[in-house]
Amino acid sequence: MLNGFEVTTAAIKAEAYQNADALAIFLCKECMVALHKLELPQEVADVIEAYAAKMEDIFAVGQLSELVMPLDKKLLHIIIVGCGAGSECKPNAFRKAAGEAARALRKTKAVKAVLVAPILLNPKRSAYLEAMTEGFFLGAYTFTAFKSDAKALKDCSVKILSAVPDAEKIVAKAEICAEAVCYARDLINNPGNVVNPQVMAEAAKKLAQELPLDVEVLDEKQMAKKKMGAILAVGQGSCQPPRMITLKYQGAGDAPFIAFVGKGITFDSGGVSIKPDDNMGEMKDDMSGAGAVLGAMKAIAALGLKCNVLGILACAENMPDGNAQRPGDIVRAANGKTIEVISTDAEGRMVLADGVYYACQQGAKKVIDIATLTGAVIIALGKETSGIVANNDELVEQIKQAGKFAGENYWQLPSLPECRDAIKSDVADLLNSAGRPGGCITGGLFIGEFVEKDIPWAHLDIGGTSTADKTKGHKVKGGTGFGTLTLIKLAELL
Repeated sequence: MLNGFEVTTAAIKAEAYQNADALAIFLCKECMVALHKLELPQEVADVIEAYAAKMEDIFAVGQLSELVMPLDKKLLHIIIVGCGAGSECKPNAFRKAAGEAARALRKTKAVKAVLVAPILLNPKRSAYLEAMTEGFFLGAYTFTAFKSDAKALKDCSVKILSAVPDAEKIVAKAEICAEAVCYARDLINNPGNVVNPQVMAEAAKKLAQELPLDVEVLDEKQMAKKKMGAILAVGQGSCQPPRMITLKYQGAGDAPFIAFVGKGITFDSGGVSIKPDDNMGEMKDDMSGAGAVLGAMKAIAALGLKCNVLGILACAENMPDGNAQRPGDIVRAANGKTIEVISTDAEGRMVLADGVYYACQQGAKKVIDIATLTGAVIIALGKETSGIVANNDELVEQIKQAGKFAGENYWQLPSLPECRDAIKSDVADLLNSAGRPGGCITGGLFIGEFVEKDIPWAHLDIGGTSTADKTKGHKVKGGTGFGTLTLIKLAELL
């Protein structure tokens, strides 16, 4: 049971529709010819065919057409869900469509529903089944923790019909992955007075108690001993001390470890370089990278994937009190490099500097950091695509492939020598900000300076994709948990 829905699977047979009070049918334009193969009650098939013949726009991805008809002395709600035409008919179209269907089903107050799609008549379409299940659970997500009048979700039993082998295992896996994304969303949507670095540490400890994970939490004294001056500088202006958190999953024996390192700024005021008050409240989401890593580690361990992963959360709160770092300060990171602080609002790359170096020190052979690092990535790529800055093209292609499986888009940005030159300081080794030009690239390259030589590394900037302005498809307004699914599917690939 997740988000009010209990999902099971069944074969595409006439008896599977018995006693259902709602039916959601997922249709690509080309799939209409296979409608008769779904063994629907004849009256239902006739109604759908007649409606489709009159309404040509029903196949747009996520388009809902809702009908009600009497069947067996009761009313049946029929939801026709568009999944595209031609090349649009891909797993992610079904992921988006299923999110819309979940919300529509909830409005019908259905108790027993059936989901069916002609494309799932093909036993080789397991990717469509997995994406549809993920999207269904994600679209059903709600965040009502602080609503005094919030009502408990009405439970609904849902049966997905398909001819895909091992459908039950695929759906169970998809539910675990969707639950991980929802877990990340909850962390992101909670306000900064609820989620702070210590709360992130407690969440990691709880996961380690429940799953085959080892946990280590470094407090400010332990970080000082390890000379993690960058993260300590960011956190010194807050009464909530920083934490460097490591979750270790070893599911592949002596195989090398990959590290996922998440930016965990639980609230970002900008520090002394304070942000404008307009929309500052949204800065509770500046720990979305750490949330994605925590969610991914939860799913990776629950699924028992055959891989070795370090999940590192570099957590701090960026506040402007009398102890806060100042523009012009010079701090020394754990790898010995010095940083001239140009802007205290360029704090995410500083906590990640110590985070990625610590990943290398713990033996990671590949490092991927994920962060709401810049607004510049929104200007460059919009709010549907995340940027990648990396030192290894093979790793980039693996991330993009995992993103494709997850329905999450990435674009590699060029690591130009001029951008690397832009972060050189006259008085220290590095500047923590090179200004607006190429800001997404220079921010990523800064982090790369703290990855040990010859270790493949990639930086994922989710500054534009971490939150949704409106509910659409499988995304719900607020924190999206973007990157969680990518990291899970990447762990499967590597």
